[in-house]
Amino acid sequence: MPRTLNIAIEGCCHGMLDNIYSQLLTRQKQTKKNIDLLIICGDFQAIRNVTDLGCMSCPDKYKQIGGFYRYYTGERVAPVPTIFVGGNHEAGNHSRELYYGGWVAPNIYFMGNSGVLKFGGLRIGGISGIFKDFDYAKGYYERPPFRGHSRSSMHHARSYEAFKMLQIRQPLDIVVSHDWPQHIERYGDTDGLLKKKPFFEKEVKRGDLGSPLNALLLERLRPAWWFSAHLHVRFTASFGAHESIFTQGWKGIPPYEQDLSNVSASGGIDANRPDAMSRTAQIGNEDEIVMSSLSDEEADLAEPADNATSRAHTEPELEIKRPRMELNLPPPKHDIAPALIDLTEKEPTRETSEYTEAVTSDSKEEEHNVQTDSATDIEPTSKPASFSTPRVPGRPTNFLALDKCLPKRQFLEVIEIKVPDSAADGELKLEYDPEWLAILRLCNPYLPLDESPFVPPAQAQVCEANHQLPLFSDEQLDRELEWVSKNVFRNGRVYVPPNFVPVAPVPPPGTPDSVSFGLARNDGNRGRGRGCGQRGGYGHNQRNDAPWSGPRPYFINANPQTDDFCKMIGINDPLTQLLR
Repeated sequence: MPRTLNIAIEGCCHGMLDNIYSQLLTRQKQTKKNIDLLIICGDFQAIRNVTDLGCMSCPDKYKQIGGFYRYYTGERVAPVPTIFVGGNHEAGNHSRELYYGGWVAPNIYFMGNSGVLKFGGLRIGGISGIFKDFDYAKGYYERPPFRGHSRSSMHHARSYEAFKMLQIRQPLDIVVSHDWPQHIERYGDTDGLLKKKPFFEKEVKRGDLGSPLNALLLERLRPAWWFSAHLHVRFTASFGAHESIFTQGWKGIPPYEQDLSNVSASGGIDANRPDAMSRTAQIGNEDEIVMSSLSDEEADLAEPADNATSRAHTEPELEIKRPRMELNLPPPKHDIAPALIDLTEKEPTRETSEYTEAVTSDSKEEEHNVQTDSATDIEPTSKPASFSTPRVPGRPTNFLALDKCLPKRQFLEVIEIKVPDSAADGELKLEYDPEWLAILRLCNPYLPLDESPFVPPAQAQVCEANHQLPLFSDEQLDRELEWVSKNVFRNGRVYVPPNFVPVAPVPPPGTPDSVSFGLARNDGNRGRGRGCGQRGGYGHNQRNDAPWSGPRPYFINANPQTDDFCKMIGINDPLTQLLR
């Protein structure tokens, strides 16, 4: 019998775990259906102490400890298995401790800067951060104490992570990102989106709303579902199996479209080049309202009136070339909308309630073939290098973006996914993915640790048939799969061990969520009737803050999860070791 999983999707978390879990428990009680897994699409804010809070990428006036530390200590336990990717408002030092992924608290798992996991027969990929062209090609140059621009750049997605994700050959069921894939708005109700967010109009018209990195990954990976957040609006789209969203390949993303010989000797873009932008102009003021890197409160403040008539006389009418599939979707009536996708049928379907829309497609879905947990032995071969694709022929990708966790926002939905019999025999626990472990073994020696642009290794051939993507051959990947099969998956599937241990201090029990330990500036009451010191309110009063007691915690803590993981797959951990 196929297994049906109830998967909850949350947009931006912003530290509101108590509210999110309360919504899920209410949902379970109302429907009498258990939620099997919660996926959070970034801005999680796993803040444990004053050091984490100081490293969090957002203006100081919005910094508050939040309630995550109670889950970290075990005072509260997540009632639903939870996985998440990083956004652009995170404690970057904490994320660095778990670069390859790991438990941030019991039952809450961070997918790392990029990663693939299995759960209940589903194969789930994730990539953290947002796209910024001036940091995209660089390595991981940030060092403690993570001041200035480095607090933000730690959350800027890197080409190295895209390179790793591009090596995936086996089909993915779900991909999770914080940033939207670029151009995805063209495959849904674009007009409806602009009615909700009229200030996206220029970006939509220019074609630069969203991340080209994620568009590149969507073009290649073609999962059944893609979930995102970041733009604080609910939006759905369907990307057809025969559509193309990003055909420029690896060199279609700046700065790889340019000659990388123009970089300076010390790494990074040479400021003396005629076409180089000034670093100040690229980075901007920390408090400046820039829509692609807003805090959640700034996004509210930056949203203009609902109508855009004031621009009608100065800007030409927006014209968008749409694909054949168009969705004219009404907004849902509730925060949580159930849906169904059956991965066992040839025709993709979604059974919906009266307020949940059906996703349609003009192409038929072939049977979803799930790979086995153990890689098979590979015979030596002298044939030319081959490059497999993770696409499932005929299968479209359903895109869903959600809002942030606030009242009257569409921030949480539940979908039902039927998993084929062949993949439904395991426990509902997180599992390691053998192909991803093999990819890490292939790519880890090339992990970039400075500002010099990452250049794919010579061993990764530029495959013309796949839009000039730098890919290791199937044979190279199969050799690593063989090692992983023999050394990690000797007895079949391997579950992620529940090996969380706290490694950093936390505030005393009973510390209010609103405390900022003196880090928040006192800007006075601003905005919409929310009082001083309330979570998510404006104008937190610094004078009510208790100072952090005891020594200031370390920026980077040795985390045994990372050590155990690297030992398991036979790699070193140059990034965390360097930061320590």
